Amino acid sequence: MTRVFAVFAALCMSVLLAGQAPRPQMVEYQLRPVLERGALTSIAIELRFRGEPDGETVLQLPNSWGGEDELWRGVADLRVDGAAMREGDDPAVRVLSHRPNARIRVRYRIVQDWEGEPSAGAGRRNPYRPIVQPGYFHLIGNAALIAPQIDGANPVRLRVRGLPRGWSFASDLEHEGLSLARVHASVTVGGDYRVRRGADENVRVAMRGAWGFSDEDFTAQVSEIIAGQRRFWGDDSTPYLVTVTHLAQAQEGWLSIGGTGLDDAFAFFATPNAEARMITRTLAHEGLHSWIPGRIGGMPEQDEAADYWLSEGFTDFFTGRVLVREALWGPEQFAADLNDMLRAYASSPARAEPNTRVVADFWNDQAVSQLPYQRGRLLATLWDARLRESGRDLDDAVLEMRDRARMGDPLNAAAMFPLVMDRFGADVRAEIETHIERGAPILLPENAFGACGRVETRTVANFHRGFDVEATLANGAIISGVDPELPAYAAGMRDGMVLLRRDEGEVGNAEREIVYVVRDGETERAFRYWPRGRGAFELQQLVLADGLEGEARARCLAVLGGA
Repeated sequence: MTRVFAVFAALCMSVLLAGQAPRPQMVEYQLRPVLERGALTSIAIELRFRGEPDGETVLQLPNSWGGEDELWRGVADLRVDGAAMREGDDPAVRVLSHRPNARIRVRYRIVQDWEGEPSAGAGRRNPYRPIVQPGYFHLIGNAALIAPQIDGANPVRLRVRGLPRGWSFASDLEHEGLSLARVHASVTVGGDYRVRRGADENVRVAMRGAWGFSDEDFTAQVSEIIAGQRRFWGDDSTPYLVTVTHLAQAQEGWLSIGGTGLDDAFAFFATPNAEARMITRTLAHEGLHSWIPGRIGGMPEQDEAADYWLSEGFTDFFTGRVLVREALWGPEQFAADLNDMLRAYASSPARAEPNTRVVADFWNDQAVSQLPYQRGRLLATLWDARLRESGRDLDDAVLEMRDRARMGDPLNAAAMFPLVMDRFGADVRAEIETHIERGAPILLPENAFGACGRVETRTVANFHRGFDVEATLANGAIISGVDPELPAYAAGMRDGMVLLRRDEGEVGNAEREIVYVVRDGETERAFRYWPRGRGAFELQQLVLADGLEGEARARCLAVLGGA
């Protein structure tokens, strides 16, 4: 009788389990630095998981991301245990054949597939490819992690082994609750990085190199920015990592600041002459990408760049808003930042290009790549001013988009936004078609910023250095293409001189004198002139009201900060 009951119970349990969803299987990554004679040469990565029930699992190697292609070239010595491996339809795919649900181990090394150290200069981009230098490494998940194409909800665990004595390690893959779907939007660093925690223990900063600001001050500012953004979105404190990687200057005086926002991290790159205010702005922008656009509807599956006007432009708009709200910017800093953008937009050679050009050339043309930031921010400013007339602002729109996305709304952010604005009595479709899709220039109304001041419109000369800067840089800083009809020639500049540096002036601003220092034979000379080219354009600038103090300043801050 007992045996019959046991068999019956076993059968019942089998039926019960058959009706349950399979338990998610842990996916494990293990990283180990590989050194030769004390110098790092590669990162050994081991990946463990269970294969698919049908006996075939696809491995996705790093491929294209962030303007980089053929990222699989950084993968070396790829081997698999527990399955037979064959090539897929393209170099970034491998197909594994195995027993159903087999335990599989994948081993490979990540190497730096480009020469030299990370640097900034003409024609160089942020080093999103794997960085493997003798004393440190920097890996963005999209560029370094092979992943099986299995259920993205499977949990993931990352471990690091064999760190040399004195090395640090930081990754946003270390925290709990991580799923396979999120491993690529990550950053992992190790080596001579200095790891600090902010006032919020969940915020970490990993920095390397010497800077004009202290690690402590920088970490405190990062913590303030992230805390302010979380308050805006109504989110609790969660782990967040900022990495700051030093870029060597390929050319004297070159300044570069940039990076990429990831799910819960920001990978930042800069030359040592980067100023704190520029870093603050970049951090605020990239930090907001934790919410925009992913948590307000996300992006389309194809032609993602077509919606960059929202994902990047709205992020730029709310960057200024959050910095003002957190008292990191006042009206003066806000106006200076806005006016820089307005000047760049007004003088852009791509200003009237349609959105199809953005889709085609976002990663290939600097002027085109800035259009979504500029157009989205300007339209967000227009729409915010319009909503303020009815007692709302753009905060209300994006927070409703957040709520709709949480409730499972299938629309992506750019498709959802006009519907939300309809509810607020603002039809934005015609402006999206006119200014985004067709590329018609955007002009702000004079009263766009209310109590802060007025938007002034005037005609100014096009900026031109008076020589061909691209040809000059490509020619080893030997000045080329001096135009005899422009002020640089009249000041005495000639082809064949050697460009040393710029001492005064602002690139893109024909309303400030510029000073270039050159070597003419054995003599060092300085040329001062107005960098005016042919033609002119309409320039808008925010002119702050006089005496912006006390109650007037408070009203202005309420407009800029959305309070």
